[in-house]
Amino acid sequence: MVVSLRSVDQPRLALVLSGGGASGIVQVPFLEELLRRGIRPDLVIGCSVGAINGAFLAMHPNNIAGLHELWLALRNQRLWHRNLLTIGRRLLSRDTSLYTNRFLRDLIKQHVTVDAIAAAEIPLFIVTTSLGSGTKRVMQHGELLTALLASVAVPGLFPPVRVEGDWCVDGGLSSGLDLETAILQGATRTIAVDLGVAPSPYEPRGLVDLLARSMEIAVQERTKSEIDQFGSLVPTVVWRPGLRAESFGSFADVEELYGHAKDLAPSMIDQALDANGNWISGVYEGVVQVART
Repeated sequence: MVVSLRSVDQPRLALVLSGGGASGIVQVPFLEELLRRGIRPDLVIGCSVGAINGAFLAMHPNNIAGLHELWLALRNQRLWHRNLLTIGRRLLSRDTSLYTNRFLRDLIKQHVTVDAIAAAEIPLFIVTTSLGSGTKRVMQHGELLTALLASVAVPGLFPPVRVEGDWCVDGGLSSGLDLETAILQGATRTIAVDLGVAPSPYEPRGLVDLLARSMEIAVQERTKSEIDQFGSLVPTVVWRPGLRAESFGSFADVEELYGHAKDLAPSMIDQALDANGNWISGVYEGVVQVART
């Protein structure tokens, strides 16, 4: 767990990535555009699906083309099944979730070549939540697969994951956008891609959808407070593309989301840079700056 402030003797750029379920594809064009411009972070901090994207970047900073391919390969997949009998059995048993994490485990495992967080070329920090302490637990050592499964374990939907004797769940429960860890690790500048979206009319579409939406609301509220609390301590840029997958657990529209994000990323990044290529601190939504930190 990250507990101490690093001394800073040189500039350090931190990249922070939020969670967002199937909307995680939206972060990919931002990572691609940053690397295309030669902007490489000195540390990467990821929560939930942002931990998966962040881990790919940290492990393969010179070639992340495979991340786009990974997402597009999911077009006909779902995070969970709709077998009511199976769900009913799990509800009546002592299982801790409606679904298993088998699909996620198999998916991540296919792309993990070295199962160690410390093996990342860019220092990587994966955000989870400890059920024991009820606080944020940030992993920078240990098994990569275990940490990622814990970080994406939405309570009630996926089972908690045991991490060094501690049961952990989705990092978004304790930190929506972990700017604090960036500061503790000595970041002198932070850039972030937040997958939160503006409020809109909502109609519940079943228990799973309601659980996912409730988690999303909690994460967004926490993100607002984190930006208010930590966004002004070091110069901070937050991009909020505002693009949402049609369903939290379906990847049917990943190609469309990628296309929209691909169009947005260059202009949003340009909005946060002055004529001399220096970052302009603020929170950016779409191509319009909505707040300054």
